[in-house]
Amino acid sequence: MSEASTDQSNPQFIATLEKGIRVLEMFRSGHASLGLTELAEHCAMTKSAAQRFTYTWCELGYLQKDERSRRYSLTHKALELGFLYLNSDPLISKVLPALTRIRERCSLTVNLSLLSGHDIVYVMRIPGAQQTVIEMLPGRRMPAWCTSAGRMLLAALPDERIRDSLAANPLEAFTPHTQVDPEMLFQHIVQARQQGYALASEQVLIGQIGVAAPIRNLHLQTVAAVNITAQLNQWPEQRMVEELVPLLMETTQSLLVG
Repeated sequence: MSEASTDQSNPQFIATLEKGIRVLEMFRSGHASLGLTELAEHCAMTKSAAQRFTYTWCELGYLQKDERSRRYSLTHKALELGFLYLNSDPLISKVLPALTRIRERCSLTVNLSLLSGHDIVYVMRIPGAQQTVIEMLPGRRMPAWCTSAGRMLLAALPDERIRDSLAANPLEAFTPHTQVDPEMLFQHIVQARQQGYALASEQVLIGQIGVAAPIRNLHLQTVAAVNITAQLNQWPEQRMVEELVPLLMETTQSLLVG
């Protein structure tokens, strides 16, 4: 998963700090624990450098080392940072009541997402009845191009940046129905911009469909996206458009965040 490019030539950029953060970000891969050799290889640093970074993170309480396996894992302290963000971000405090109302009216899963590089991050998730706990944890990253929320967020970018984002990462199919042709994806994203909502059917999971609409600020710039996910056998595309799109757009258009 890619982040937006950083200006490492700026004299204020601290390269050593970036390398240390890179060690923590390796746990995005979903592995519960990582060994020193793995961290060094994937972070493109020497083993001795990786050892210094992991030692420091352990001393600060963000990593812990299993003395038997000699592998490292995240601690609850990383979660505390997430809580501080969720508790203090004005966007979340303003949008959460609206997400709750959507959930109450349709009994389906509702998510709030932000664009992060070429991915989206689910920052708030209100589960539907059929969702497992692990599926609904906030902080999950997904490629923007294959999700309804991601396509809606990409739609706010200039055409050249959309194409650059589609070209930045391999477009690998999650299901037999995943659209991986860059030109077709570009057209889907432009269509989302024109109609004000994005629809994605079985792009990530078989049998799942999602619809998303943007949240805009006072300058009418897209800052986030709200999406609703449902089971395709209960919510075919036409029903989604007729029943959920009006609900979603009514809610998101009433929110202008600062």
